[in-house]
Amino acid sequence: MSNTPPVSAVSDLVRHKSELRRQLRQARQALSPQYRRQAAQRVAKLARPYLKSGRRIALYQAYGSEISLQPLLMLARQQRCRVFLPVVPKRGRRLSFTEWQPQQSRYRNRFGIVELRGVALAAKKMHTIFMPLLGFDLQGYRLGQGGGFYDATLAFRRHHQHLQQPRLVGVAFACQQVAAVPTEAWDLPLDAVLTERGRRVFSSLRSRLRDNA
Repeated sequence: MSNTPPVSAVSDLVRHKSELRRQLRQARQALSPQYRRQAAQRVAKLARPYLKSGRRIALYQAYGSEISLQPLLMLARQQRCRVFLPVVPKRGRRLSFTEWQPQQSRYRNRFGIVELRGVALAAKKMHTIFMPLLGFDLQGYRLGQGGGFYDATLAFRRHHQHLQQPRLVGVAFACQQVAAVPTEAWDLPLDAVLTERGRRVFSSLRSRLRDNA
C-alpha cells in the first residue's frame, strides 16, 4: 500500500497553509513601528547565550514585515562572533552563507533581498542559524514563506539527527505563534524560538526525534 496521501488531502493542506500565511502576515503587519523596534531589541538580548566569541552565526536580512535582526547583528559583532547572511542560489534551493563586513559590496537577489558578495560557506559550517518564519507552534515546528529554501538547505539535519550543529533558532513576533503548524514529512523542528516575550527551547523534541529515527 502506498504511503502517498490522496490528492484531496494534499490540496486541503496547501489551502490551510495558504490561509494561515495570509492571517499571520496580517497580524505581523498590524504591529506598530515602535513595538517592532522594541521587539527587535528584546530578541537581541535573548539571543546572548548563542553569541560566543568566534562562533559562526547566520542571520537574515528582514524582508517585508519580518522582525529586524539589526540589533542582534550589532550585538553579535560586539561579542566577536562571525556573522553570515544567506545567499540564494541561481538554481536550486540550497542556501549558502557569506560573512558580513561593514564595507562589503552588496546587491539584491531575484526576490529583492540584500545579499553580500564574497566567499560562501555551507550551512553545515554555521554554529547557529537564526531563521525567519511566518508561524511557529509549541512543538517547535516552523511555517515559512513556502519557498522551501531552508527545508532544502537543512535536510542534512533530518538525515543525521545526532548532529548538534548548526542550532536552528526561529525568530518571530509573539503574535506569530499558532496552535499547530501543518507539517509534512520533510519538515524539521527548530531547536528554539525567540520572540519579544521570551525564549523557548525544544531540546526534548529533538531527543524524541532521535529516539524514533
